[in-house]
Amino acid sequence: MSVKIKKGTLMNNTIEYLDNLLQRICESNWVGHTGNTTEIVLKEMKPFVDNDFIFPDGSAYGFIKGANNLDVLLACHIDEIGFIVNYIEENGFLRFKEVGGADNRILPGQEVIVLGRKQIKGYIGVKPPHLMKKEESEKVITIDKLFIDTGLAPEMVKKYISIGDFICFAGHYSKLQGDLRSVKSLDNRASVACGILIMRELSELGSSVNLHFVATNQEETTGLGAKIHSYRLKLDYGIVIDVTHGEYPGLSEGEYYNLNKGPAIGCGATIPKRLFKLLVETAKSLEIPYQVEPLPAYTGTDADAIAFNKEGIPTCVLGIPLRYMHTPVEVVSLKDVERTARLVIEFLKRL
Repeated sequence: MSVKIKKGTLMNNTIEYLDNLLQRICESNWVGHTGNTTEIVLKEMKPFVDNDFIFPDGSAYGFIKGANNLDVLLACHIDEIGFIVNYIEENGFLRFKEVGGADNRILPGQEVIVLGRKQIKGYIGVKPPHLMKKEESEKVITIDKLFIDTGLAPEMVKKYISIGDFICFAGHYSKLQGDLRSVKSLDNRASVACGILIMRELSELGSSVNLHFVATNQEETTGLGAKIHSYRLKLDYGIVIDVTHGEYPGLSEGEYYNLNKGPAIGCGATIPKRLFKLLVETAKSLEIPYQVEPLPAYTGTDADAIAFNKEGIPTCVLGIPLRYMHTPVEVVSLKDVERTARLVIEFLKRL
């Protein structure tokens, strides 16, 4: 099977397709094993793959047969941060705990969706500043002082919601200036969308490798999906696409990676130098802008579970720059997602 990749291009409608895809998967919900994102991802990739499946761990899998016997895992985690109901008060207010790494500073006033017997909208409430003591108002409010108000009568709350139900931020997809987009769960659905773009293109071009795409579940908590599938599959290489920190006011150079300047190519102890160098050479040959992200030891991504599994699987990491990580207003550049897809497609060819 020949692979005829045009230099620096994907399909003509890639950005429009990506825009629509991101909205669909980011406005969907998936915390723990609850939600509908996996079904959307499976339906989206089905036309592009030779085999597809949703595994019991909650990961979505797609396979493209390649021209040679090289087996490559492309891992992009599908889960988002969220919360879990841990107590229901007699008045119907919900107490909750975090699942993943939500930032307590931004929680008061946020709109959330409770994934109960049916989806219930609510808002995170807190004691008004008028009623706070001075020492309370000067501190970040801890999660145990917060509650969720659904507006339902207590008997209706208990009808639809149970202790143990998951909660997620409400998703509102916003088109900012240029190609910037804002919504919850871009960590890491931006990368899932990138993976689908890659499979969409390879379905037209043909693939030089056996590509195992896994939208891994539970990266934000246990790393379960990456552990299971890198153990289950006989792999030669792993590629992890995740997000990395975009620029913020007050950060020094080296603490962030600019949006619309291309993907951040990870380098460090976990990542074989030859894979890092091949990614850099590939980016240069395609004239794709890129940044370099030092990852001294563990990467903080699914790569840690993959690289150290079995006898060891050579694994590289690409980071899509993202602002306001672990908030409901994460921001990403569509061009960076598209550039990352182009880079991986050519990288697979060169492997």
